[in-house]
Parts: sequence; structure tokens; C-alpha cells
Amino acid sequence: MPDVTMTSRQRVKAAINFQKPDRMPFSEGPWPDTLELWHQQGLPRDVSLDDYFGFDISYMSLDCSPRFEQKIISHDGEWYTYQDRWGYTATKKFGKASSVHFFDHKTTDPAVWQANKHRWSLSKDPAEPARIDTAGYFEHFAAYPTWEQALEKYRKIYANNRYLLFECYGPWESTWRHLGYEEQLVNTALNPDWVREMAQTHVDLLIAVLQRCLDCGMRPDGFYMVDDLAENRGLLISPTSWREIFKPAVKKLGDFLAKNRLDFWMHCCGNAEQVFDDLIECGLRVMQPLQASTGLNVVELRKKYGRRLAFYGNISAPKMAGPLDVLEEEIKSKVVIARDGGYIFHSDHSVPPDVSFERYQWIVKTARKYADKPI
Repeated sequence: MPDVTMTSRQRVKAAINFQKPDRMPFSEGPWPDTLELWHQQGLPRDVSLDDYFGFDISYMSLDCSPRFEQKIISHDGEWYTYQDRWGYTATKKFGKASSVHFFDHKTTDPAVWQANKHRWSLSKDPAEPARIDTAGYFEHFAAYPTWEQALEKYRKIYANNRYLLFECYGPWESTWRHLGYEEQLVNTALNPDWVREMAQTHVDLLIAVLQRCLDCGMRPDGFYMVDDLAENRGLLISPTSWREIFKPAVKKLGDFLAKNRLDFWMHCCGNAEQVFDDLIECGLRVMQPLQASTGLNVVELRKKYGRRLAFYGNISAPKMAGPLDVLEEEIKSKVVIARDGGYIFHSDHSVPPDVSFERYQWIVKTARKYADKPI
């Protein structure tokens, strides 16, 4: 690794461009209950996780929803039910990671879609709340800031010199939120033109929101698209269907990002390798989280994709809580690819609450030892 100390922004940029960073970039996303446990175990509450561990990536979230009313409907013990601005109702544990039961999706048929389609547009009203915030878009109950307030939040985050990502759902994820998961699978097969229209409409709004951010002086380093296309065995739909229905929208987004010199990142659970080459054609630069239990391994992926795609994650979350020798081998065998760039350390999704604060401190120390020094 170079002797010159880099800022986090420089470090991540070097890594995704396959240059040698001064050290391996890091970031992590523990589940909310994990973070609370770590506070109880010694993580200071007055210090951010990013500052404590020296993480290199910050996020701001875009609201590209149709902005249906967001409200809590009921509480039942630790569970609650709420209506979401993305067009569904859900029941889940309050303030904790849990399974989520989605129902009552707003788009019930093409006629309802046409009646509500105007919601997928960016208002020109200067009094309209901003479509960006520091809080995530999932379970976002607080009022969105004004565009001026959002700009001040952006300036504070950008001044930290961490690599800044704006994040939002991609066309697959955003569409099923208002249409319904099973309904989207069925309509992808039976009514592909309609699904393609909904996917493209979302991306058009997403591009408009990104352009508004740029016009207001909010320029991220990259954009992080959250689109869970896959499960353990592969894609949720056929690669052919994805290419015909969703790829044109992703390509349009990728072209916009390239034109504006913004790096294209993606989060996709499961194993979506069947369309990795397609995503690279769309301009994708970084893939995350590379779920290890699906057979994805960054060492093998590096051999296959070379410098065409950088990787972010792939450290098995179950192994993080398992035997120390197994975990050490997991880390040691994978982080070595960081020495030539193209890799950012992260779990293969989110750190679960059975990983103690002490264990995670050991994980960070061990990963840096094997990535930054010759073995």
C-alpha cells in the first residue's frame, strides 16, 4: 500500500479505479438491534460508527417514491403496522431488524396505475419538500427537509471527506413495492410491457431527482442502486426477461451517471451473476454485498471479471459470529485482493446482533492486518 495517507474519498476512488489505496477501504451496516447492543457493550453513544471505526463511505437517501401518505396504523406489542409512501402497507418489529409482511399495495391494475402515474413526477413547486435526506427512505416517518435544508445537510456530510453515495431503489425493487411481489412476478411473465413502463417511469423520476440535486449543488461521488434481483439459486426471473424489461431502464440510468461523472454502485441480495456482464454494460462499477452463502467469492470473481467490476462485501455474516479460526480464514482468504484495489471491506449483508462489539473490533483489526501487510 502507498505510504501517502489518503482521505476516505481518495481511498475509495483509488480502490474502485483499481489503483493502490493507502489502506483497504471499510464500511459496514449493522442491523439496528446490533448497533444498540454495541452501545450497551461499550460503543460510545456520542461518537458515530463511521468515526469510531474510521469507515470510508457516507450515504444520503433519495425519495423517489410516489409519495402516498406515510402513517402508522397500529401498534401491537413490539410489532407495528404502517402505510408507506412507496405504495404498500407493512407489519414489522418497531426499530428492529425483522421479517416484513407487505400487503395492500396501491397499484392493483393498469387503470389504477394510470390514475396514479402523475405521482411519479418531480414537483416544480419550490415549497415542495426535498426528495433527499440523511435518514434512509425505509420507515422514514419524519418530514423531509426543504431543498435548502437538504443542501446544508449535504455540505456537512461532504466536508467529512468520506466518499459520498446517494442511494435509492432500482426499477425492480421500486416497482414491486407499489405493485406487490407476487403480482410483479406474474405480470413480468404475462404483462411485460406494463411492468417495463412502470420500471422506466421510476427511473425517469430518479434521474430527475438526481438532476435536481446536482442543480442545487449536491454532487455525490456515486449513486448506489438497491435492487434485489436474486435469491440463493440465481435471478428471481429469467435473465432474458430482465434484459428485455428492466435493462433498458438501468442502461438509461447508467448513461446519466456516466454523463455526469458519477460512479455506479449496486446492492443486490442473492446471486445475480447471470446478469453481471449486462450490468457492466450499463455502466456498473461496484457490486455489493455478494452473499457468500450463494457461492459468490470475491477471489474467484476477480479472476473472472478482472478490472471490469469492483467488489464491496462478501465477508460471511454467519461466520462473523462463528468459530474464530473459521472467521479468520474467511477474512484472510478474501481481503488480499484489496492490495491492488477493486475491493471495499463489508459483510455480505448486515452484521447480526449475535456479533458482539468486541468481536467486530477484532474483525476490523484482523481485516486490516491481512489486507494492508504482506502475509
